[in-house]
Amino acid sequence: MNKYTVLAVGLVLSLGLVAGCGSSDGEDSGAKPKSGSSAGPDAGAPKGPAYNGPAIPGLAAKPAWSLPPAHAIDLGDTLLFVKDAQGKYALGRGYTWEPVDGSVGTLHFTDDPEPATLEFRDVKTGAVRKSLKVTTDRVAATTWHDGVKAVAVFARATTESDGLSKEKTTSTVTVYGSDGAELGKASTEGDEFDVREGHIIQQDGDASLKLTPIDGGPAGKVTCTGQLARCSFDARTNEVDGGQAHAPLITGKYAFHVENASTYEDDPEQLVMTELATGKKVWSTADVTPPKGVELDKDGKRTSGALRVLDVRDGRVLTAWGAGAFAPDTWVTATYDIAGGKQVGGSSKYSYGDSPTDTINTEGSSVFTADHTLAAAHTEQGTAVWQPADGHEVWAQKEGEKAMTPLRFSPNGVLYGSTKEDDFSERVFLAVDGRTKKVLAKSLPEQNLPLFSQPSGYGYISTDKGFFVFPSQGR
Repeated sequence: MNKYTVLAVGLVLSLGLVAGCGSSDGEDSGAKPKSGSSAGPDAGAPKGPAYNGPAIPGLAAKPAWSLPPAHAIDLGDTLLFVKDAQGKYALGRGYTWEPVDGSVGTLHFTDDPEPATLEFRDVKTGAVRKSLKVTTDRVAATTWHDGVKAVAVFARATTESDGLSKEKTTSTVTVYGSDGAELGKASTEGDEFDVREGHIIQQDGDASLKLTPIDGGPAGKVTCTGQLARCSFDARTNEVDGGQAHAPLITGKYAFHVENASTYEDDPEQLVMTELATGKKVWSTADVTPPKGVELDKDGKRTSGALRVLDVRDGRVLTAWGAGAFAPDTWVTATYDIAGGKQVGGSSKYSYGDSPTDTINTEGSSVFTADHTLAAAHTEQGTAVWQPADGHEVWAQKEGEKAMTPLRFSPNGVLYGSTKEDDFSERVFLAVDGRTKKVLAKSLPEQNLPLFSQPSGYGYISTDKGFFVFPSQGR
């Protein structure tokens, strides 16, 4: 991996995928239902196409409901669909800069703001809970405060030059919750920004990110330190990227920045967690002892600057540390208590698979079950499943097996992944038991690998035949 992110925001903007903002023109008669009931003209379950595909481990045999070909943004208890002026559902395909987890980032995009309809459908029944008519050039998944899933509707307006003044672009973004209620609305000059955790995120010089609350209040700033420091925000992983160090930019009431975020610093990079509201330091990798297996020099400093925060929850920080200067693909994962700074439980150590064609730095990362009881790492040998709570390895592939790349877990512990015979062969998608490694399906169409909505646990797929939503199946 290069020291800095391969793709710059400017490249994304040149493709027209980050620009935009949104406004709501009005609202249909579909009011918020009482006690989970649906409302509006399409209140009943939709009568979509029948499912004739293969059985999908982890899901019921038959879908709960379906639609014609479409894609959706997962909002938790609802799925958000977009219809254009001709009534055609948005497919949300073909856009770059999409989330690394395979979910939908940008669902709808046009060069100029156009009329569209937002449908908020109950994830279990498909009933339309609310319908909104908007004028937009982009509809994308986002999060509100504390990681609450939301949708951002963008609309962009350009004031042309009068011959002396510069052309001016103003972007408006409106954020809606899972029930279709407006959570906040804000405007900003230009179109070089992202929206996450209820904030407009903009690059502010080489080393800083400006954070403007969409629901009002003063803007804040996250600044990385070091001689000629550089930091950016990667929307695909929702991380602050300081070169070798990566962490969630905003997680709940905290924010992260990188110390020594520069190739000109002798000291290794450190990740610092601060209170989002005050900037007060809460925790830092510099204040804890690296886990066993991380190489230190004669002065007790890490020989590798590679560092990652994977998760913050329940008063603990899950971290991944580069093992050493001469082991760039080997990482040690460990959990720390925020209040006391001590390591909690054991650690895991793996050499991760890497490819020179990767454009996203995810080394040291894993895919997790929804409750974080299991994690799956993409190692040089294939997949290794381990327990984040104590670092205990559940199982790992060995030399001689077809190396599987883990993609995601179902709520009931099915692990979906892919294998390849060699660099020139097609990928084969399969499903295994996350705890036993038992193969449950050895060849699934890629379109039939489900995404999952929480807390319902329902899974959904988007194929050429239609959009299908299934209940989860216990095993």
